[in-house]
Amino acid sequence: MLSARTLRASLTLPFRLLGALPTQCLVCHTWQHERICGDCRAQWLHSRPRCLRCAIDLPPSNLQGVCAQCEDQSPEFDRAVAAVDYTAPWSPLLAQLKFQGATALARPLGQLLAQAAAPRRGRVSLVVPVPLSRQRLAERGYNQSWLLAQQVASQLKLRARHDVVARSRHTSRLMSLSAEERQQHIRGAFQVTRPGMLALKGRDIAVVDDVMTTGATVNALASTLLSGGARSVSIWVVARTPAP
Repeated sequence: MLSARTLRASLTLPFRLLGALPTQCLVCHTWQHERICGDCRAQWLHSRPRCLRCAIDLPPSNLQGVCAQCEDQSPEFDRAVAAVDYTAPWSPLLAQLKFQGATALARPLGQLLAQAAAPRRGRVSLVVPVPLSRQRLAERGYNQSWLLAQQVASQLKLRARHDVVARSRHTSRLMSLSAEERQQHIRGAFQVTRPGMLALKGRDIAVVDDVMTTGATVNALASTLLSGGARSVSIWVVARTPAP
């Protein structure tokens, strides 16, 4: 008769073997054992100067570490981290995750974000996603930001919660709007929930999202979290839209 330990080992062996099977790299599609292979990481994950506040790419001439826009008007959040620029080959992968139901992409993309955020995590103790409205969640069937947040929190040994803040007002898609129009459109769209009133108090929060373009959405969310009792808010995004 098999012991309980032997039985558990025999049952979990097939699942451990699955992790060793070859797979295709998401970027170059060669067969290997990583979802994003080492060659593609070396080629596409360039370390570049970014604004310490909003994570936009900086020209080599900028020695201050802060972009002109953040110098003129500081965002509500303390700092932002972006793993990559919102360009190929990452933009098609993020589009698949967000619009085409490719939820398995959350794991490798979340791992990239966790690697970028680790050196600047500071005192962050709670990770929250940018929430979707009920209508958008019903349309899509999932929140890609929550999938990413769970991956990042797991990698960095942090807690992730999706119930501390809600999107209290449905907004139309912001992609076609200007920066000023986005700010007006998103104002008042978030609300701290009853569980959030306790969870946020005095804590350093990291907000996770897939892409930051103008920063209007995460800025409005950061303002709501700070008003709800958070001590500080950081923004962690997989991709940042490059400077024009």
